[in-house]
Amino acid sequence: MIGTHRLVEDLFKAHGLESKLVEHRLMQAWPQIVGPQIAAHAAPTEVRANTLRVVVDSSTWLHELTLLKPILIEKLRRSSGGAIVHDVLFTIGNPPAASRPQPPSAPPREPIQPADQALLDAALAPLDDPVLKDSVRRLVLRALTDPRRD
Repeated sequence: MIGTHRLVEDLFKAHGLESKLVEHRLMQAWPQIVGPQIAAHAAPTEVRANTLRVVVDSSTWLHELTLLKPILIEKLRRSSGGAIVHDVLFTIGNPPAASRPQPPSAPPREPIQPADQALLDAALAPLDDPVLKDSVRRLVLRALTDPRRD
């Protein structure tokens, strides 16, 4: 029995679309190929005439990636198992959000202990300014409930 993956590959080969399949895999594997730091600022958009077009979010990253181009091309060739990409063209724009990895969510904060709450209330009691009192309360609560505190 032939698996679905193999069936799709054979179908693409039969219709001369094997390069499109490789292109799709390359686009999907972009974050793994270039790493999360680069993937957060750049995303491939298409392969045309063996040139991978990549949208970069700033001129700083455009310059950095231009300097890294030979290394990136080698990584792309190795990951695609062939020579589908001979060049990379970087342009400044807005990389699609779906291609950028999302930052990890912060761990949940622990609730403040009643004894700590009582100490905080006592420490804030002498403050007359309600805006200052609220700001200090939020700052102390954030510090007390920060999961990275220990």
